[in-house]
Amino acid sequence: MMLAIVSALLIFFSIALKDSTKREDFINFDWLSGDWYMRGDGFTIYEHWDGKSENIMEGFSISTNDNGDTLGREELRIIKFEDDFFYIAKPSRKKNPTTFKMIVDSIRKVSFYNGENEFPKLIEYTRKGDSLIATISSGEKVMTFKFKRE
Repeated sequence: MMLAIVSALLIFFSIALKDSTKREDFINFDWLSGDWYMRGDGFTIYEHWDGKSENIMEGFSISTNDNGDTLGREELRIIKFEDDFFYIAKPSRKKNPTTFKMIVDSIRKVSFYNGENEFPKLIEYTRKGDSLIATISSGEKVMTFKFKRE
């Protein structure tokens, strides 16, 4: 009887530790770090991410035309507040930032949602090899940005 109880406790704690480790592995945005570029017809978008601590990622995005003129700039952050992670975007032309709560987190994909924002409501980043795919959407309107490292 004692052996059965000890075995059950060992199984329970090993499962609890495994789930804990798995969750910690998922909350790791190192795969997002670095310099990312997307070139289009007449424009370039540059996005940079840097891990400041285990609870903060800071970044920015700059869009330029072929002449190097800045078309737009955005300050970006992913922060942990209490038990949740949030994506905060502050475009240079807006007075206040917009906050999105993390709803999906896997090893190389993260999604953030704000149902009150007109566009976008959903922001997703997916890492595939040497590419970073950012998708912003609201309902049927979807914009996809395919970044590469340079």
